[in-house]
Amino acid sequence: MFESIVQASEAHRESAHRMVGSLRMALKGCPECGTSQMIASPSLGTCDDCGSDLVVLPRE
Repeated sequence: MFESIVQASEAHRESAHRMVGSLRMALKGCPECGTSQMIASPSLGTCDDCGSDLVVLPRE
């Protein structure tokens, strides 16, 4: 088992240079009260503070 973990780690290390810049953090936020948070699920949901629908925030 340890051998397979080492192999997976090595494969990840060797391909890491190709993955740089491919993933970007995305934020969702509430237009009503201004709160924001990282998107961590497929649905945006509603604001815990005021109940408004959350929207994807533009990249700066």
